Amino acid sequence: MNAKILTKAIVRYSILLLIFISIIPLSAQISNRTEALNLMHRGNLQLQLGQWNEAIFTYTNAIQSDPSFADPYMKRAIVYKLLGRYSESERDYSKALSINPFSEYLYDSRAKLKMISMDYKGALYDINKALQLNPENQKLREFRIEDYIALQDYEKALNDIDTLIMMGYDIENEYLKKAYVYFLQKDFSESKSMIDSVLLNNPRSDKAYDLKGLIDLQKTAYSSAVENFTKAIDINPEFEIAYFNRAVAYRYLNNTKNAIDDLNAAMNICKDFDHVLFTRALIKKESGDLKGSLKDYNQILFKNKSHFDALYNRAISYKFLGNYTDALRDAERILELQPNNPMHWNLKGNIELLFGEYQRAIDSYSEAIMLEPSYSDALYNRGLANLMLYRESRGCDDLEESIFHGSEAAKKAQQLYCNQ
Repeated sequence: MNAKILTKAIVRYSILLLIFISIIPLSAQISNRTEALNLMHRGNLQLQLGQWNEAIFTYTNAIQSDPSFADPYMKRAIVYKLLGRYSESERDYSKALSINPFSEYLYDSRAKLKMISMDYKGALYDINKALQLNPENQKLREFRIEDYIALQDYEKALNDIDTLIMMGYDIENEYLKKAYVYFLQKDFSESKSMIDSVLLNNPRSDKAYDLKGLIDLQKTAYSSAVENFTKAIDINPEFEIAYFNRAVAYRYLNNTKNAIDDLNAAMNICKDFDHVLFTRALIKKESGDLKGSLKDYNQILFKNKSHFDALYNRAISYKFLGNYTDALRDAERILELQPNNPMHWNLKGNIELLFGEYQRAIDSYSEAIMLEPSYSDALYNRGLANLMLYRESRGCDDLEESIFHGSEAAKKAQQLYCNQ
């Protein structure tokens, strides 16, 4: 065969071989993406039907079929968020963004997740990235205002609010938000001025009257606060926050019945409202209904075993009811959550002291004093515990130290139990 012809044949064959080889991975990629899309559709249906664990499994299979496809990561992140698995959700949003770093939606979604996790600085970073990609997105700017407020960066919040007002975006809501920022800054005069501007244009703004009531609460004008919250409720009978706020005002007016009624109304509107339950429990405890307060604390802790304030107050309620075992259990759980808080060691000591566990009480008070040497209450309590064990010298020394740090109760105890 002619050498030229042979060379041409070899070159042609090589080109065809290269084309064939390059087609193989391309066709494989198309096949993988198609499989991932099919799995995505199935996962979306499961998500719509509330089959969240099944959807996670399906989206995971889609990711395994095509790891370079951002959408399954995004979808799985949504399901993790619904299940409260926030760290896994954030991980998936981050992976999706590493594949598609030009998605304002992904940055916005991760920012909202970080807000839930109270990572406000991280949320702000993501919102700013989203706004860089789409500076005209008014909803993103609106969300950034919430983040600035959470970070207490009120001046930047006001700047964004003014920008949205100039753009004509939801003007009434932005005036109310501006009033709220002034309220947080305790500039009640400016806040009221914004509210009055809203009410001038819309006399039936339930949020405006609610905010007026909050200003009254801050000024301790509790009867006026009740009137404004009542106006908000009359305009919007489903306004659960206004019922809650009015309950707070009634509590300050020592109107326990109306306060409880309003909290019950708020609970009927919004069943999953732990803050309402907690306030109702406090009011019940203050009115002497310890069993009723325990019922509310139990309801909160059934959903969230680490709700610190509910645990703390339930321990106190158990203590007053004489239930040493459950009171001590809650006190120990509190210390697991916050072991370096002297107040919590003092609470544990008080429970042990009340039920005659004097040495254990002394050990708990000593932990509190080690964390805060000037803690007059713990010094006073340890002094009493030592006196109950007939350790007069130690007890009186503790009382003397407590007096030095300002305890009036220790002075009276010293006069009763210590030789002068």
